[in-house]
Amino acid sequence: MSNYGGIMTNKNKTKFPPLFPKNPQVEDVIMKKSIGSDYLESKSKKPLDHRYQNQNSSTILFLSKRGMSRSPLAREVLREQISQSPFFGKCQVTSRGVTKAYDHCPIDGNLRTYADKIGYFLQGYSRFATVPDLAQADLIIPLDHESEDFTRVYHTSIIGIVRPFGIFLPTGSLPFLDDPYERNDGTDASDIYDQIVLSLKLGCSKILKAIPSLIA
Repeated sequence: MSNYGGIMTNKNKTKFPPLFPKNPQVEDVIMKKSIGSDYLESKSKKPLDHRYQNQNSSTILFLSKRGMSRSPLAREVLREQISQSPFFGKCQVTSRGVTKAYDHCPIDGNLRTYADKIGYFLQGYSRFATVPDLAQADLIIPLDHESEDFTRVYHTSIIGIVRPFGIFLPTGSLPFLDDPYERNDGTDASDIYDQIVLSLKLGCSKILKAIPSLIA
């Protein structure tokens, strides 16, 4: 696991910094200088190399606390649905985490094994959401409280639309996805994964229907 800003104590425990920088405006300035103010103003799109996109594709970004489980899985669920829809080649889907301490950590191994069994291939590493990531996205979907708070902290860098995942779930549903790392002792991880996948499939189907009104 990455140890950005970690401080080793006498008990060999690592203290991580807060989820978000205390002064995000400073980072905004640095990132804006690095990518150029003209880029943010015009929002010229430079999509990543992915099979579900073209030069005029729109970007949907999923955010979660660590970017190691829920957001990568959400990315793959929506990618699959898009690949079977009229939006194939017109939308790219990405995922990021909002905690720097988990930047470049491997995708959760237990979830990767579970996802393989149900047909979703999770690869790569978690990535921390940067200002360019936020600025490029046409639709940003926070999957938990931490990522929703993150979009509020960095609202000045966001040009697209932010919609919490809960609005795509039936009335009465929990507003966010459960954190698989914060389960009670004795709870089977597969049970939590089953519920997360069920919610993702339902929510992503509604996201797909809402794409024309949100990012068309």
